[in-house]
Amino acid sequence: MRIVALLSVLFAVATMPASASELDAKFLIKHEGKVIGYHQVRGTETALGLVVDTEVEMRVRFGPIPLYKYDHEAREVWRNGEVISIESKTNDNGTKTSVFAHRKGDTLLINGTLYSGPAPVDAVPPSYWDKSLINASSVINTQTGEILDVGVEHIGQSAAPDNQAAEQYRITGTIDVDVWYDGSRWVGSHLFVDGEELIYELVEGERQFAALEEYLD
Repeated sequence: MRIVALLSVLFAVATMPASASELDAKFLIKHEGKVIGYHQVRGTETALGLVVDTEVEMRVRFGPIPLYKYDHEAREVWRNGEVISIESKTNDNGTKTSVFAHRKGDTLLINGTLYSGPAPVDAVPPSYWDKSLINASSVINTQTGEILDVGVEHIGQSAAPDNQAAEQYRITGTIDVDVWYDGSRWVGSHLFVDGEELIYELVEGERQFAALEEYLD
């Protein structure tokens, strides 16, 4: 399963949310109807600005035998609607990558495993916690630092993965992603590549996440 390709643009951004708490979200990640992990986003207002933490864990097993392990952590710092820094580390089944980016004047400088240099002026770091991706033509892969070209189509109102009505957008480029927003809040995603699909289902309670702990350890 090409999860690395599926996730290469999962981690991107438009108007800032009204408050840090509005972007907080937890998703179960499903593949072929089975829960294989989670994606969590948390926002905190600090003296430095808005700090956004993203955490992703996935485990694919055949019975008790582990077949695939994925861990990703990223932190973005925003001030006055502008990204100030990005730090991330990823372990994709033993392959480790990282990104460190910081703003110098009007330029975001990237130091990543697969790209180091300035980001395009209109590039955004992809974490779907805010919806500027729908206006972007390029995104920063926060696993590797690469710059990815994307296109976006507005689909309209439809049922998100949690079966609630929301606004759907289709992102095309390196991979194909359907993403749903309720107002400015990210509420679900479908990712497709080479016939594989990952479903991001929003959950509001803690019970489902507690059940994941034994599986992910």
